[in-house]
Amino acid sequence: MGTMRNRRNGTLEDSKVLYSSISRSTDVSYNDSDLVSFIQEHFKKRACVFFTRDAKSMDNLCKCGYSKSQHIEGTQVNNTEKWSYRKHTKELPTDAFGDIQFENLGKRGKYIRLSCDTDSEMLYDLMTQHWHLKNPNLVISVTGGAKNFALKPRMRKIFSRLIYIAQSKGAWIFTGGTHYGLMKYIGEVVRDNTISRSSEENVVAIGIAAWGMISNRDSLIRSSDTEGYYSAHYVMDDLKRDPLYCLDNNHTHLLLVDNGTHGHPAIEAKLRTQLEKYISERVIPDSNYGGKIPIVCFTQGGGKETLKEKIPGPTGMESTLLMSIYPLSNWKAINVAIKSKIPCIVVEGSGQIADVIASLVEAEGTLTSSSVKERLLRYLPHTVSRLTEEETESWIRWIKEILENPHLLTVIKIEEAGDEIVSNAISFALYKAFSTNEQDKDNWNGQLKLLLEWNQLDLASDEIFTNDRRWESADLQDVMFLALIKDRPKFVRLFLENGLNLRKFLSKEVLTELFSNNFSSLVFKNLQIAKNSYNDALLTFVWKMVEDFRRGIKKEDKNGKDETEIRLLDESSITRHPLQALFIWSVLQNKKELSKVIWEQTRGCTLAALGASKLLKSLAKVKNDINAAGESEEMANEYETRAVELFSECYSSDEELAEQLLTYSCEAWGGSNCLELAVEAKDQQFIAQPGVQNFLSKQWYGEISRDTKNWKIILCLFLFPLIGCGFISFRKKPVEGSKKLLLYYASFFTSPFVVFSWNVIFYIVFLLLFAYVLLMDFQKEPTMLELILYVLVFILLCDEVRQVGNACKPKWPISWQTLFYFS
Repeated sequence: MGTMRNRRNGTLEDSKVLYSSISRSTDVSYNDSDLVSFIQEHFKKRACVFFTRDAKSMDNLCKCGYSKSQHIEGTQVNNTEKWSYRKHTKELPTDAFGDIQFENLGKRGKYIRLSCDTDSEMLYDLMTQHWHLKNPNLVISVTGGAKNFALKPRMRKIFSRLIYIAQSKGAWIFTGGTHYGLMKYIGEVVRDNTISRSSEENVVAIGIAAWGMISNRDSLIRSSDTEGYYSAHYVMDDLKRDPLYCLDNNHTHLLLVDNGTHGHPAIEAKLRTQLEKYISERVIPDSNYGGKIPIVCFTQGGGKETLKEKIPGPTGMESTLLMSIYPLSNWKAINVAIKSKIPCIVVEGSGQIADVIASLVEAEGTLTSSSVKERLLRYLPHTVSRLTEEETESWIRWIKEILENPHLLTVIKIEEAGDEIVSNAISFALYKAFSTNEQDKDNWNGQLKLLLEWNQLDLASDEIFTNDRRWESADLQDVMFLALIKDRPKFVRLFLENGLNLRKFLSKEVLTELFSNNFSSLVFKNLQIAKNSYNDALLTFVWKMVEDFRRGIKKEDKNGKDETEIRLLDESSITRHPLQALFIWSVLQNKKELSKVIWEQTRGCTLAALGASKLLKSLAKVKNDINAAGESEEMANEYETRAVELFSECYSSDEELAEQLLTYSCEAWGGSNCLELAVEAKDQQFIAQPGVQNFLSKQWYGEISRDTKNWKIILCLFLFPLIGCGFISFRKKPVEGSKKLLLYYASFFTSPFVVFSWNVIFYIVFLLLFAYVLLMDFQKEPTMLELILYVLVFILLCDEVRQVGNACKPKWPISWQTLFYFS
């Protein structure tokens, strides 16, 4: 129980946050004035308070980039000290924040102007607690050139996949936030993915830009008399010819970093690096990545310092992944990343230094200086020709240092960079960053969670489940739970093969968590509708089981007076059959492959398959979604086929045991047996099997041998003595001769075929007598025949009452059920 509570507070509780559908809300859910007060109290802007004339400026500007008239009141003149934002600017309450609406585009997001020295914890709190962004599972940090360029179609496909990964994994995307260069293309891909997918799966694109580099930024400043939350109307003038950039309209949130300057680029890099470092160091108990949030850095273009500023160092999971199309000026960054044990993904075919490294990684033989120089001359002939001999040697030395760690380099070809290739490369790089880290290299649980999140089964099999390590069942329970709720059937099978005891794992607490917090409310509603519509014993049993599990979480709710009184199931029946409960959980939610893996682990697989077929066919009838109903029907037919194949195999091996299997019942399926479920589900393929037909024939004739002709049986209905004279053959011979005749008569008259024949004869006699009395012998006073007719009518009435009573019972004798079904 203690372990389960910990899991509740850890993995199971976090799963509701980490694996729910990725919804990002930008609505303010509390009083606007409270948010305004919070921002003005904790977030500042910077303003220059010392005018330091720039000797290079022709317009008498300050070193900060503003004219003297643009400085605040009380500004002093500085003629002696070198201008520094730390000494010559001061912090004031920020005056630019709220919602930003882009004119003529209908796009809306949130923005804030903040000091470059803003505390990362406070900024993260603003985004998660006040802007209501969910904690990210991953951060994709995109850096690159701000100059416009033509993006290759293949690279656009890679970007599109990157955005899709962010969308599906619940990631944040950090970019420069402007409508130029790489950031513009990222914004367009974000827009396209948002349009093509539901609004509940919006991408969180956070632009981090320098306030002093933004054009038309005056429209973002609140007026002094503005109260409450502010909505700014921003005009994107991307045709304007000046060194400033306009903001991109496809970003959901904009952080505008201010150090008191105008026209100074890259001043946001420090805050961005600190924010990424803070996020990467946050401890998230039982997260997918060993308690940390990994950062994926994707770099295209930019200067040689671009990645230098983005590497906080390989402590914990703060080491980042650099997925790069490295230009010539970025090769130093690769060197620094590799030295920091940060894996890099190189896209071969993207040109320049990336092709040099890719060709050397794939080259066979010993790496020599001459081979490196040969690749440089092949891919960068014009650049290398301008280098001095000393510079060329430095390049060769640095590239060789990069290639000393080939395990940290992953090469993907741009022409092969499809969806799976990109995902596999990112997951492999994340795993390498995790597994080679000194703190986490022995954290097998964290590594498994990472690979499970990215569905990398082969990597888990090859790297973790090796022959030199033995796994205890308890070691795999947390990841098993994640595999179930994330529908990873191959991982479930892998864990079972490596020592996980499914019966020990499936405690009542685990099943309660699955049926309550990881069970579709729509499925539960459809189950209730099916139960009420068909008044079926199995549906009622399953619905009560699900309801009991769901009510286990809601016991603290005391307002249950108007709830329907439900008879609680015997807990022992569930604890004795937890595998069946898990199988029902997977079947009800149409988890096709996962349910198959669990089905293989259950006892009574034939009964379970027929039960699944029955449930799925019943649910398909009440589903409003045609596609969902079709999937349920298809899955039901597959389980019927499995039941047919399994029973045929059993019947060919042992007919007697196979027949016992047909009448085998289990309390985990409400006490139903195979034949009852097949009849109720109308699984005609199963019923048509020779083994089932032979069993039904035995049930139909009872103890009478099937070799006996029907005319002999009918003759004995009128000539009883023939039964004891050997005229009728029986399957079993009485041992005691004294009881032989009595047992023969009992076996004959209790045969369903004989009972049915007597019923037919009775109805014929009744109809003839009724017709005769009504047409030929209807007297004023009741005759003897009419009195007999009254007695027969009364007998028929009693029989109808008996049938109604039997219909209300959950179970009928198998022989009578078979009789009524085939009649």
